[in-house]
Amino acid sequence: MKRTVIYSLGLCALFGITSCDSYLDKLPPHSLVEDNAITDAASAEAALIGIYVPFKAMNPGPFGAAYISDGSHMVGFTSGIFRGFDRDLEENTVNTGDAWDECSQIINAANAVIKKTGELPDTKFAGNRKAEIIAEARFMRFFGQYYIFRYYGQFWDITSPYGALMRREPARVSTNNYPRATVEESYNLLLEDLDFVIATSPSFSTVYRPSNLLAKAYKAELLLMRGTASDLNTAIQLADEVLNDPLRKREVTYGDIFKNGYKSSELLFTRYMDAQMLANVFSNVGSIVRMFGGEFKPTALLEGILNGDSRAPFYKRVDMVNGKETVRVPKLFKEDGNCLPYYMRTSQMDLIKAEAYVHLKQKENAVAALNVLRLRAGEEGLKANDIADEELHTVLFEEITRELALENGYEWFASLRLKGKDGKALIYSIKPQVKSVKQFIWPIPQKEKELNKAIIQNPGYEGI
Repeated sequence: MKRTVIYSLGLCALFGITSCDSYLDKLPPHSLVEDNAITDAASAEAALIGIYVPFKAMNPGPFGAAYISDGSHMVGFTSGIFRGFDRDLEENTVNTGDAWDECSQIINAANAVIKKTGELPDTKFAGNRKAEIIAEARFMRFFGQYYIFRYYGQFWDITSPYGALMRREPARVSTNNYPRATVEESYNLLLEDLDFVIATSPSFSTVYRPSNLLAKAYKAELLLMRGTASDLNTAIQLADEVLNDPLRKREVTYGDIFKNGYKSSELLFTRYMDAQMLANVFSNVGSIVRMFGGEFKPTALLEGILNGDSRAPFYKRVDMVNGKETVRVPKLFKEDGNCLPYYMRTSQMDLIKAEAYVHLKQKENAVAALNVLRLRAGEEGLKANDIADEELHTVLFEEITRELALENGYEWFASLRLKGKDGKALIYSIKPQVKSVKQFIWPIPQKEKELNKAIIQNPGYEGI
């Protein structure tokens, strides 16, 4: 079987379109061609845009409502049925394979662009464009593999053999049998991609495309997850670089983030909704407007953490729709259906700094980072002396929840990194149904196991 890449015709590279919106309007719906289609700069640009095709999927697909809901469901912050998800985290076998499939499409398309563009002579490209195309493809490869690493890999244990499937070449029948990397290897390869993007990509220009600033933000988050002392200090440094960049700034108020949406001054990355997607959002049961416009509802656990905080109204509003009370999530719901996922925004850097300081046992600095966002929200600042050391992780988790819940799954991974009073992962205290680390991640999908005989299943799911 010949290798394939996603390819589109009529792209802005071919027709001189300069608007990013128009550029991404040209996303190809499904067409595939052989990888020898990348023969010059124009076809490399076309294949690059093809990497974004999985972003168009709403149901199934991990990059819309599911990008938000999976983490919130797992930690226990939302109720409502979707994807057949098991909130007790016992047998997460239903519909988690679509996330793997969509990420694999991104990874495979990115690998093809990286390989075939890299083989072309530099003289076929203007200026630094060849390197920039490869950098954008490498970021998108990172984005897909980072998702798989977090949801399917034991990212919390650097000694674990259960890392991500880190393919670096386009998949083909002869290379289907490909072993997963160790956790340490996964971190190293993810960081290699981000470092290349930071060194090569242009400055921030649009929320729809990667930039060196976006790569710095994700590197800060990734280093926080790995968590060595050196990692934590570097994460703080990178977070400050993102926060101090003149091209992106925190919004003045918390509400301005969601009021301004795609035009928010602190939004770093989201997906572009083209006309076809917008035409289908109200009929698609997996769209954000459907899921957070009546299907998913905040649980008592989430409402308890939000109680009395000025950010609480952005998580729940009860509207009368056709004579029926309907719960909506105002930070996500938009009447016109053009609801965006917040893959990354600058205020996450304040939370990354706070957590890094917590792990470094610098409580004063951690509280100062949290107070930046509390004061913006109109809340009183916390006082380090009022917080017992054994309560600090819980206080941090609650602040993460108030600021960032129901956006990109961040709250779930924070609940695994942070500790309860007993020294165990905080999720054990938050959700009594969690009994073991098996429940931290999903099983490798059956389809991948059938095609890839070299992959090993996650512990506890061997019989699946």
